[in-house]
Amino acid sequence: MVKLKFVCFVFLVMSSFVHSQQQVARPPHLQIIFPTTGDTVSYSKIRIAGNTNPAATLAVNGSQVKVYRSGAFVDRVDLKTGENIIVIVAKDSSGETQQSIRIFRQPPIPVSPRIPTEIDARIIWPETDITLVSGDMLEVRFKGSPGGNAKFSIDKLCKNIPMTELTSGDASGMSGIYSGVTKLSTDKKIASKSVHFELTGKDGRKAKQLSPGLVTVLPDQIPLIGETISQTYLKTSPYGWGIMSILPEGIRLQIRGERGGHYKVCLAGDSFAYVNSSDVKLLPAGTSVPKTSISLPAYSINGDWIQLRMNVQTNCPYSIVQNVDPATIELTVYGAHLMSQWITYPEYDETIKMIRWHQPSADVFKLFVTLNMAQQWGYRVRYLSGQIILEIRRKPKIALPPSSPVQGLIFTLDAGHGGREKGAVGATGLMEKDVNLNYTKKLAALLDSAGAQIVITRQVDSTMTLAERVELARKANTHIFCWLHNNSIGATSDAVAVRGTSTYFTVPQNQALAWTVYPFLLDLGLIPFGRVQSDYYVTRQTDMLIVLVEGAFMSNPEDEMLLADDKFLDRLARAVFNGLEEFCRKQLDQ
Repeated sequence: MVKLKFVCFVFLVMSSFVHSQQQVARPPHLQIIFPTTGDTVSYSKIRIAGNTNPAATLAVNGSQVKVYRSGAFVDRVDLKTGENIIVIVAKDSSGETQQSIRIFRQPPIPVSPRIPTEIDARIIWPETDITLVSGDMLEVRFKGSPGGNAKFSIDKLCKNIPMTELTSGDASGMSGIYSGVTKLSTDKKIASKSVHFELTGKDGRKAKQLSPGLVTVLPDQIPLIGETISQTYLKTSPYGWGIMSILPEGIRLQIRGERGGHYKVCLAGDSFAYVNSSDVKLLPAGTSVPKTSISLPAYSINGDWIQLRMNVQTNCPYSIVQNVDPATIELTVYGAHLMSQWITYPEYDETIKMIRWHQPSADVFKLFVTLNMAQQWGYRVRYLSGQIILEIRRKPKIALPPSSPVQGLIFTLDAGHGGREKGAVGATGLMEKDVNLNYTKKLAALLDSAGAQIVITRQVDSTMTLAERVELARKANTHIFCWLHNNSIGATSDAVAVRGTSTYFTVPQNQALAWTVYPFLLDLGLIPFGRVQSDYYVTRQTDMLIVLVEGAFMSNPEDEMLLADDKFLDRLARAVFNGLEEFCRKQLDQ
């Protein structure tokens, strides 16, 4: 019996040893986070990010790459035109693991040969359909053999309009780019016409090509009127940002054509802007051009909002400009002419210092509001029941010491991304959406303990639109919206070189908030990435104070290790809290 027990014991020991040896012999794991094999790109470099065993060595295409103590590795490799095979090998004493990534780099568009003469169909304007009004200018372009003579025609609209070959400096370094422009006139609608291009080259041969975009020209005798059916942006260009204002639904617009998915609208005289055409419905022919009389404002107070109500007959487009030094708001209403000159100021509120007005032309009205408060807390414009209403947020009551200055204020905290939207993903697989939610809850606890009122847009890993997040804040009458994120580089940048913390703002009233929070983030020892003025959907909202905090870079292995540390997230939340307290404390002196 003793002998049997001894044999069993030896068997168990040997089995355990064999099992242990099998575990030791397992080669290192290897996970590629970025890029995805099979991607097609146009750039000449691409970053690599992934993770393996911290003790492993790692090579990308035969070159050694550092493995961080988290197991993360990052690199950047050159891409040749066509297919690229990137081989990644992780190796330790137990063996090696290898993976390959296939990336296809699109070849750049070559210079067209001088001979034989050709037109390159890859670069032709208009590339999408456009609609113009009689009297408008049309600019066209194409790429073809350099050194030729070019012209264009449009059936029933123009014939044999000469084109000029641009210098490489005027054509982003490219040769063989031909440009032409003409004014199109018609007394009847001409619809869906191609631009016919013709190039005569050095060899005497002629190349011909049609534009992919079709041209429609409308007569200008009957104005085309539209009305916004949803919130939209009034923009200076159909292609860039240049946002002049956020227009609600129900705004009447005089339309002067369409380009790039945007209607061109006439504001007044020779002043034009653009709105997304999907946000506008066309009204029946004969609808009046949007014009209105406007009164000077009646001054009233609704809770913590001052209301400047001006009587109108038509909801016309408007733009608004805010300045901080001095604190002013300038409202411009297009198509409006002043009909009264009477303002009564209340005796019990000193928010507004002075209201001025100006009628620079027959159909442009400007209202200038100068404020007594250095820090502005929000503004908004809306139409309601025959009135345009400019609302200005009054300064909230800031609690005196020994209470926290955030006491009683309403904060909305938004953990960026969530659900289907992972946000940035670090080399170890750490997801930004999880980090954001973690430190958002920590910040909420700090603000709550200081007596602030807290709204958290998402408490769990859920998908939300940006509009839904902002609307929650708006319904709560939020004073300060904290948009909490962490950063990442693009596909071609160096993940090791780019790291650090940053704050962002768009609207002038938010600059002081972003500037005040930033130094507290630097006190954590984070690398300074900067205080940034940029333009995002959330930060461009005007009816509350908004700051975007990008704590650190998910894409940088050193920063990622910090963001994976729960104790560091405690410190990150505390830094943002301290910045918010300091900002509110400063308001006691204003």
